[in-house]
Amino acid sequence: MFVQLHQIQEGNPSKRELGESSASLPKILPEGNPSKRELGESSASLPKILPVTGEPIHHTIPLLATRIARHEDRLNDIVNVINDLPCGHITEDVNNLIIGQTVVESKVEQMKTEFSESMEFIAALCSASVAMGDVLTSFDHELEQISAQNFSLKRAIQESYARERTRDRTIETLTTKITELQRSMDEVSGKP
Repeated sequence: MFVQLHQIQEGNPSKRELGESSASLPKILPEGNPSKRELGESSASLPKILPVTGEPIHHTIPLLATRIARHEDRLNDIVNVINDLPCGHITEDVNNLIIGQTVVESKVEQMKTEFSESMEFIAALCSASVAMGDVLTSFDHELEQISAQNFSLKRAIQESYARERTRDRTIETLTTKITELQRSMDEVSGKP
């Protein structure tokens, strides 16, 4: 990193000289040729100035390189600490999460299948219920007819009982009259 900043100080390095690591560096200089506005006044004799800080580039770049070099040990220590972190449990946790997600997805699919089967069963029950309703309506109609016939039969039986009672009374009356007539004939003929 220090070498790249040193190259920038000496002149404009090519993209090949900076390599891919230049993409990770913060943009110190704007890409392409700076405009007159970025350079301040349009004069080649004036030193180039950083648009962010307003300081001349030839003063700022060595300062930045020195600061980075001074903190390079700290940065390396931080990188080492990060690299030394135990990643095994994180990987294991991620794998467990992936396995758990797979299990959950499997359970969700199973529940979808069971729900679909339940809905089909409920639809069949609804159809059976409608058919049973039709059968019950038919039974109700038949019961109404049987009830009407039963009522007619009861009335016919009552009328038959009434006729039978009338007939019994008529027979009783006739028997009484015959008995009386027999007595009167016996009295007339002199039989005791």
